[in-house]
Amino acid sequence: MSEGQKKQEAVGVEIRDLVKTFPAYDQKNKEIYAANHVTLSVKPGEMVTLLGPSGCGKTSLLRMVAGFLMPSSGEIYIGNREVSKIPPNKRNVGMMFQSYALFPHLSVYDNVAYGLKLKHMGKQEIHDRVRSILQLMQIEDYASRFPNEISGGQQQRVALARAVVTEPSVLLFDEPLSNLDAKLREYMREELRKIQKRVGITSLYVTHDQSEAMAISDKVIIMRSGTIEQTGTAMEIYARPKNQFVAGFIGKANFVQPDVIHSISGGRAEITLLGRRMMIEASEECRNGERCVVMIRPEDIRISPEGDLKARIISKAYFGQYIRHFLEIGGCEIEQMDFTQSNAALQEGDEIAVSLVTDSLRLLPADDNKEI
Repeated sequence: MSEGQKKQEAVGVEIRDLVKTFPAYDQKNKEIYAANHVTLSVKPGEMVTLLGPSGCGKTSLLRMVAGFLMPSSGEIYIGNREVSKIPPNKRNVGMMFQSYALFPHLSVYDNVAYGLKLKHMGKQEIHDRVRSILQLMQIEDYASRFPNEISGGQQQRVALARAVVTEPSVLLFDEPLSNLDAKLREYMREELRKIQKRVGITSLYVTHDQSEAMAISDKVIIMRSGTIEQTGTAMEIYARPKNQFVAGFIGKANFVQPDVIHSISGGRAEITLLGRRMMIEASEECRNGERCVVMIRPEDIRISPEGDLKARIISKAYFGQYIRHFLEIGGCEIEQMDFTQSNAALQEGDEIAVSLVTDSLRLLPADDNKEI
């Protein structure tokens, strides 16, 4: 493998005030925003994931970076070069599609070599590069096979090899694991992340799978309706979402309206929740007098004889690593995850005591949009 493929000098991606609109055909003189003044920065060598519901604009954003879709306004920089008006083949960008888009009539070797041949490279250089990347992807034994003769996971590796072998400045992923079964998807996301780190290519990754985003990303960007709701590490967004939409989209969460909000100040709120007065963390977007909800993650409800809240088990399901309970607490139906296995004998209808991990609770502005 060439030195460049081992660890090429990475460049960053910067998007400045990007706008993309489409006409709303069902409403005259109306426009739909696929990107609504989006600004974001991807550091050299970073893996950043765009996460959000269908139609939030994440794929449109990816396609604009690739050059397959022209922005209405705004700028896209790859390194120091503004590329928003440059055709895709001049941007030095690699892209891995959801469908893999492998040529069925070409062997694995020829699929990977295709982009190099388009660049009119010499036969020996093509051979050396293809052999090196096939070795890196651990698919050198399948070089002479055709796509229909290898598994889905192997096809995914071929598609990644083809995207990486040309040594692009930026690698774009459009839901590349969505066609794999759950077990293979988990394995391949780990492998993909290892390869991305080893090669060192700046990467933008689109998915609607929150677990995937959390597992592979240096940074996660949550999108909705063409705008960025929040940017941060997976841990930051999971523990400190800025609003109810973000909390509901990354991980599982219960949202309970507090009985009383006594005060909000300095990122803390004094509230009465389920009849208990407590101090909890508050989003900076919460305001006194506005409707807010408390985020309770399922793992932050503990079943314990010493618990100060009464609950009744509505239903339960066993998932191996944990047991999921739906509990009725103070008239609210709340999901709880029990990782201890010590409460496996509990049954539907049982009356139990629970406690809340108050340090993990968070007051968020209520979101009446049903897009969560």
